Amino acid sequence: MNVQRVFVATVLCVLAAVALTADGTKEAKFPEREIEVMVPWAAGGATDVTFRAFTGVIQKYLGVPMIISNKPGGAAVPGYVEAMTKSPDGHYLVAWATPSITVTHMQNTPYDATTFEPVLNIVTAPVWFLVPANSPYKNLADLVADAKKRPGMINLGNAGTGGGTHMIALAFETAAGAKFNHVPHAGGGPTVTAAVAGQVDVITVGPPEGVPQLASGQLRCLGVFSDKRLEQFPDYPTAKELGIPFSMGQWRGLAVPKGTDPKKIKILHDAFKAAMADPEFLAIAEKSGLLLDYRDTVSFRKLIQEQDLVYKTTVQTNKLGDKYK
Repeated sequence: MNVQRVFVATVLCVLAAVALTADGTKEAKFPEREIEVMVPWAAGGATDVTFRAFTGVIQKYLGVPMIISNKPGGAAVPGYVEAMTKSPDGHYLVAWATPSITVTHMQNTPYDATTFEPVLNIVTAPVWFLVPANSPYKNLADLVADAKKRPGMINLGNAGTGGGTHMIALAFETAAGAKFNHVPHAGGGPTVTAAVAGQVDVITVGPPEGVPQLASGQLRCLGVFSDKRLEQFPDYPTAKELGIPFSMGQWRGLAVPKGTDPKKIKILHDAFKAAMADPEFLAIAEKSGLLLDYRDTVSFRKLIQEQDLVYKTTVQTNKLGDKYK
């Protein structure tokens, strides 16, 4: 009996020690409540779709629900400015994507590529050009030929001035030797809606944007800006196949406010990484057209740093925006 008592006492002491931090205080459970992911673009866009794919599975790995908070408009600047005021307690995350940093070189913003702490990258998707079903353009070559004949007369919709799709479209202009009239929208969702309604001639978005409309026949794909045809969409030719040596895409991941405990960042990273391998998530991702590209915290930070320099150079070289004037 005495042996049993000693054993139980020992176990209780060990458990108590595990529950205490180095300074003798009890370590709080994390996460303690639901987590919020702020998406600074409209519902239905590629970034929004990416994170909504997690809402049904992430609780398995974090133990709490996840909610999406959309803050569209203003080239995502208002959403990120609000995010800067949030507590770095690990329960508030931001969708951190290519347009998050491109706009910081188009105009003076209160934040830059280093303001938020990276957690992980989730997808990387090349951009594609989509047109309404009744468009006269059959492929990118047709579109470019007309744009050269009528410079600035073809309305090309994008997901926001200074955003990734806008920048990539500008880079494509240079590669193709054509000129478009760029029409900004408050995110990828509204951009797709504008194309379906025939309000623009062509749009520049990326998977999963436009996937349902392509499947239903409301939109057609003129070409993809990737090095090779996408495995999920093998019928869509690349720009290179059509004689235009150009490929470029966008990444989308998660970040948290500066000052968030690295231990909490790791917990979030590990949970989302595990969820990315969940069969339920994979089924949703495939149906939505998400092109998964996991990168851990360190490699994601490196990608952001590299891309930040690329877009800074692009803006300065093309004399875009007003930040560097």
